[in-house]
Amino acid sequence: MDKRLRALISDIHANIEALTVVMDDIQKRGVEVVYCLGDVIGYGPSPRECIDMIQQKSQFTLCGNHEEAVLFNAEDFNPKARRAIDWTREQLNSEKYERQKNNALWDFLGELRKRVREDGAMYVHASPRQPTREYVLPKDVKDRAKLESIFQEFDTCEICFVGHTHIPGVFTDDFQFRYARQLDNRFELGSYPGKKLINVGSVGQPRDGDNRSCYVLFDGTVVEWVRLSYDYQKTMDKIRQVEDLADYLAVRLEEGR
Repeated sequence: MDKRLRALISDIHANIEALTVVMDDIQKRGVEVVYCLGDVIGYGPSPRECIDMIQQKSQFTLCGNHEEAVLFNAEDFNPKARRAIDWTREQLNSEKYERQKNNALWDFLGELRKRVREDGAMYVHASPRQPTREYVLPKDVKDRAKLESIFQEFDTCEICFVGHTHIPGVFTDDFQFRYARQLDNRFELGSYPGKKLINVGSVGQPRDGDNRSCYVLFDGTVVEWVRLSYDYQKTMDKIRQVEDLADYLAVRLEEGR
Protein backbone atom coordinates (compact mmCIF):
# COMPACT_ATOMS: atom_id res chain seq x y z
CA MET A 1 0.00 0.00 0.00
CA ASP A 2 1.07 3.56 -0.78
CA LYS A 3 3.20 4.87 2.11
CA ARG A 4 2.68 8.57 1.43
CA LEU A 5 1.31 10.41 4.45
CA ARG A 6 -2.21 11.58 3.67
CA ALA A 7 -4.65 13.77 5.56
CA LEU A 8 -8.26 12.61 5.31
CA ILE A 9 -10.89 15.19 6.12
CA SER A 10 -14.68 15.15 5.96
CA ASP A 11 -17.85 16.94 6.98
CA ILE A 12 -16.58 20.50 7.14
CA HIS A 13 -20.13 21.83 6.89
CA ALA A 14 -19.22 25.38 5.95
CA ASN A 15 -17.22 25.93 9.15
CA ILE A 16 -14.24 27.97 7.99
CA GLU A 17 -12.87 28.47 11.51
CA ALA A 18 -12.53 24.72 12.00
CA LEU A 19 -11.24 24.08 8.49
CA THR A 20 -8.57 26.78 8.80
CA VAL A 21 -7.22 25.27 12.02
CA VAL A 22 -7.16 21.79 10.48
CA MET A 23 -5.43 22.94 7.30
CA ASP A 24 -2.85 24.89 9.29
CA ASP A 25 -2.11 21.76 11.32
CA ILE A 26 -1.79 19.66 8.16
CA GLN A 27 0.65 22.19 6.70
CA LYS A 28 2.74 22.34 9.89
CA ARG A 29 3.10 18.55 9.76
CA GLY A 30 4.39 18.77 6.21
CA VAL A 31 1.53 16.70 4.79
CA GLU A 32 1.14 17.42 1.10
CA VAL A 33 -1.71 15.04 0.19
CA VAL A 34 -5.24 15.90 1.36
CA TYR A 35 -8.36 13.90 0.52
CA CYS A 36 -11.78 15.34 1.35
CA LEU A 37 -14.65 12.87 1.77
CA GLY A 38 -17.48 15.34 1.23
CA ASP A 39 -20.00 17.60 2.94
CA VAL A 40 -17.86 20.69 2.53
CA ILE A 41 -21.09 22.68 2.73
CA GLY A 42 -24.42 22.56 4.56
CA TYR A 43 -25.45 23.67 8.07
CA GLY A 44 -22.67 26.25 8.47
CA PRO A 45 -22.27 29.95 7.66
CA SER A 46 -19.26 29.97 5.30
CA PRO A 47 -19.93 27.76 2.26
CA ARG A 48 -18.07 29.84 -0.32
CA GLU A 49 -14.96 30.21 1.83
CA CYS A 50 -14.83 26.49 2.56
CA ILE A 51 -15.24 25.50 -1.08
CA ASP A 52 -12.46 27.92 -2.04
CA MET A 53 -10.08 26.45 0.52
CA ILE A 54 -10.89 22.86 -0.36
CA GLN A 55 -10.36 23.57 -4.05
CA GLN A 56 -6.90 24.90 -3.27
CA LYS A 57 -5.82 22.26 -0.75
CA SER A 58 -7.31 18.87 -1.60
CA GLN A 59 -6.15 16.36 -4.21
CA PHE A 60 -9.72 15.12 -4.55
CA THR A 61 -13.08 15.89 -2.96
CA LEU A 62 -16.02 13.51 -2.91
CA CYS A 63 -19.70 14.30 -3.20
CA GLY A 64 -21.52 14.22 0.12
CA ASN A 65 -25.25 14.23 0.73
CA HIS A 66 -25.19 18.00 1.30
CA GLU A 67 -23.50 18.67 -2.03
CA GLU A 68 -26.02 16.35 -3.64
CA ALA A 69 -28.90 18.20 -1.92
CA VAL A 70 -27.66 21.60 -3.07
CA LEU A 71 -27.22 20.34 -6.63
CA PHE A 72 -30.52 18.48 -6.90
CA ASN A 73 -32.97 18.43 -3.99
CA ALA A 74 -33.19 17.97 -0.23
CA GLU A 75 -36.44 16.02 -0.06
CA ASP A 76 -35.20 13.63 2.63
CA PHE A 77 -33.80 16.42 4.84
CA ASN A 78 -35.70 17.68 7.86
CA PRO A 79 -37.24 21.17 7.48
CA LYS A 80 -34.42 22.99 9.31
CA ALA A 81 -31.71 21.21 7.34
CA ARG A 82 -33.61 21.87 4.11
CA ARG A 83 -33.82 25.55 4.97
CA ALA A 84 -30.04 25.59 5.47
CA ILE A 85 -29.59 23.93 2.07
CA ASP A 86 -31.78 26.55 0.41
CA TRP A 87 -29.78 29.32 2.09
CA THR A 88 -26.51 27.71 0.99
CA ARG A 89 -27.76 27.56 -2.59
CA GLU A 90 -28.56 31.28 -2.39
CA GLN A 91 -25.03 32.05 -1.20
CA LEU A 92 -23.51 30.20 -4.13
CA ASN A 93 -25.71 32.27 -6.48
CA SER A 94 -25.09 35.55 -4.68
CA GLU A 95 -25.22 38.66 -6.85
CA LYS A 96 -22.45 40.11 -4.69
CA TYR A 97 -20.01 38.08 -6.76
CA GLU A 98 -19.25 37.91 -10.46
CA ARG A 99 -21.24 35.31 -12.35
CA GLN A 100 -17.98 33.65 -13.39
CA LYS A 101 -17.03 33.07 -9.74
CA ASN A 102 -20.44 31.63 -8.94
CA ASN A 103 -20.27 29.37 -11.99
CA ALA A 104 -16.86 28.10 -10.89
CA LEU A 105 -18.31 27.02 -7.53
CA TRP A 106 -21.15 25.17 -9.24
CA ASP A 107 -18.75 23.55 -11.69
CA PHE A 108 -16.67 22.26 -8.79
CA LEU A 109 -19.72 20.76 -7.09
CA GLY A 110 -21.04 19.26 -10.30
CA GLU A 111 -17.78 17.43 -11.02
CA LEU A 112 -17.43 15.74 -7.61
CA ARG A 113 -17.03 11.99 -7.69
CA LYS A 114 -18.88 9.62 -5.36
CA ARG A 115 -16.19 6.98 -5.00
CA VAL A 116 -12.42 6.68 -5.33
CA ARG A 117 -10.39 3.47 -5.23
CA GLU A 118 -6.66 3.75 -4.75
CA ASP A 119 -4.05 1.14 -3.90
CA GLY A 120 -6.19 -1.22 -1.85
CA ALA A 121 -8.31 1.49 -0.22
CA MET A 122 -11.74 2.88 -1.06
CA TYR A 123 -12.95 6.37 -0.22
CA VAL A 124 -16.64 7.34 -0.08
CA HIS A 125 -18.66 9.85 1.87
CA ALA A 126 -21.21 7.57 3.52
CA SER A 127 -21.03 3.88 2.67
CA PRO A 128 -19.64 1.74 -0.14
CA ARG A 129 -23.21 0.49 -0.67
CA GLN A 130 -24.78 3.96 -0.91
CA PRO A 131 -21.88 6.42 -1.31
CA THR A 132 -23.65 9.66 -0.39
CA ARG A 133 -26.52 8.77 1.92
CA GLU A 134 -26.32 5.55 3.95
CA TYR A 135 -25.56 5.96 7.65
CA VAL A 136 -23.34 3.28 9.19
CA LEU A 137 -23.69 3.77 12.95
CA PRO A 138 -22.10 2.00 15.93
CA LYS A 139 -25.42 0.30 16.70
CA ASP A 140 -25.26 -1.40 13.29
CA VAL A 141 -22.91 -4.04 14.69
CA LYS A 142 -26.17 -5.73 15.73
CA ASP A 143 -27.42 -5.72 12.13
CA ARG A 144 -25.26 -8.43 10.60
CA ALA A 145 -27.09 -8.49 7.30
CA LYS A 146 -26.46 -4.78 6.78
CA LEU A 147 -22.76 -4.96 7.62
CA GLU A 148 -22.22 -8.11 5.58
CA SER A 149 -23.75 -6.38 2.57
CA ILE A 150 -21.59 -3.31 3.12
CA PHE A 151 -18.37 -5.30 3.43
CA GLN A 152 -19.25 -7.22 0.25
CA GLU A 153 -19.08 -3.90 -1.61
CA PHE A 154 -15.37 -3.56 -0.79
CA ASP A 155 -14.47 -5.72 -3.81
CA THR A 156 -10.70 -6.21 -3.57
CA CYS A 157 -10.16 -3.33 -1.13
CA GLU A 158 -9.03 -4.06 2.42
CA ILE A 159 -10.24 -0.79 3.89
CA CYS A 160 -12.83 1.87 3.18
CA PHE A 161 -12.69 5.38 4.61
CA VAL A 162 -15.96 7.24 5.25
CA GLY A 163 -17.41 10.26 7.03
CA HIS A 164 -21.13 11.18 7.13
CA THR A 165 -22.01 10.10 10.70
CA HIS A 166 -19.35 12.38 12.23
CA ILE A 167 -18.42 9.54 14.64
CA PRO A 168 -14.74 8.54 14.37
CA GLY A 169 -13.90 4.88 14.77
CA VAL A 170 -13.44 1.49 13.10
CA PHE A 171 -15.91 -1.18 12.00
CA THR A 172 -14.38 -4.60 11.38
CA ASP A 173 -15.92 -7.49 9.48
CA ASP A 174 -16.29 -9.51 12.67
CA PHE A 175 -19.13 -7.11 13.57
CA GLN A 176 -17.23 -4.94 16.05
CA PHE A 177 -17.01 -1.17 16.32
CA ARG A 178 -14.31 0.64 18.24
CA TYR A 179 -14.51 4.35 18.88
CA ALA A 180 -11.34 6.26 18.05
CA ARG A 181 -11.02 7.31 21.69
CA GLN A 182 -11.08 3.64 22.74
CA LEU A 183 -8.11 3.10 20.44
CA ASP A 184 -6.24 6.11 21.83
CA ASN A 185 -6.83 7.66 18.41
CA ARG A 186 -4.51 5.19 16.69
CA PHE A 187 -5.24 2.04 14.68
CA GLU A 188 -2.70 -0.18 12.96
CA LEU A 189 -4.17 -1.90 9.93
CA GLY A 190 -2.13 -5.01 10.65
CA SER A 191 -3.77 -5.43 14.05
CA TYR A 192 -6.86 -6.87 12.34
CA PRO A 193 -6.54 -9.12 9.25
CA GLY A 194 -10.03 -8.62 7.80
CA LYS A 195 -11.83 -5.73 6.15
CA LYS A 196 -12.14 -2.39 7.94
CA LEU A 197 -14.58 0.50 7.55
CA ILE A 198 -12.92 3.56 9.06
CA ASN A 199 -14.77 6.76 9.90
CA VAL A 200 -12.50 9.81 9.85
CA GLY A 201 -14.81 12.00 11.96
CA SER A 202 -15.88 15.56 11.25
CA VAL A 203 -13.86 18.74 10.83
CA GLY A 204 -16.70 21.20 11.25
CA GLN A 205 -19.44 19.51 13.27
CA PRO A 206 -18.19 16.74 15.63
CA ARG A 207 -20.94 14.56 17.11
CA ASP A 208 -19.08 12.23 19.46
CA GLY A 209 -19.29 14.43 22.55
CA ASP A 210 -15.95 16.11 21.81
CA ASN A 211 -16.36 19.53 20.20
CA ARG A 212 -12.83 19.59 18.79
CA SER A 213 -12.31 19.19 15.06
CA CYS A 214 -11.36 15.71 13.93
CA TYR A 215 -9.41 14.45 10.94
CA VAL A 216 -7.18 11.48 10.07
CA LEU A 217 -3.54 11.00 9.16
CA PHE A 218 -2.91 7.83 7.16
CA ASP A 219 0.44 6.48 5.96
CA GLY A 220 -0.78 3.22 4.46
CA THR A 221 -0.13 1.32 7.68
CA VAL A 222 -1.42 3.40 10.61
CA VAL A 223 -4.56 5.49 10.98
CA GLU A 224 -4.26 8.36 13.46
CA TRP A 225 -7.15 10.61 14.44
CA VAL A 226 -6.16 14.19 15.26
CA ARG A 227 -8.32 16.40 17.50
CA LEU A 228 -7.91 20.18 17.41
CA SER A 229 -9.58 23.00 19.30
CA TYR A 230 -10.89 25.93 17.28
CA ASP A 231 -12.92 29.09 17.93
CA TYR A 232 -16.36 27.50 17.75
CA GLN A 233 -17.87 30.54 19.47
CA LYS A 234 -17.01 32.61 16.42
CA THR A 235 -18.77 30.11 14.16
CA MET A 236 -21.75 30.02 16.53
CA ASP A 237 -22.04 33.81 16.34
CA LYS A 238 -21.99 33.69 12.54
CA ILE A 239 -24.75 31.08 12.47
CA ARG A 240 -26.93 33.12 14.80
CA GLN A 241 -26.62 36.12 12.48
CA VAL A 242 -28.28 34.16 9.68
CA GLU A 243 -32.04 33.90 10.04
CA ASP A 244 -32.24 30.81 7.85
CA LEU A 245 -29.78 28.80 9.98
CA ALA A 246 -31.44 27.24 13.02
CA ASP A 247 -30.05 28.00 16.47
CA TYR A 248 -29.45 24.33 17.23
CA LEU A 249 -26.80 24.34 14.48
CA ALA A 250 -24.84 26.74 16.67
CA VAL A 251 -25.52 24.98 19.96
CA ARG A 252 -24.38 21.57 18.72
CA LEU A 253 -20.91 22.98 17.90
CA GLU A 254 -20.33 23.74 21.57
CA GLU A 255 -21.78 20.44 22.74
CA GLY A 256 -20.15 18.25 20.09
CA ARG A 257 -23.39 16.49 19.22
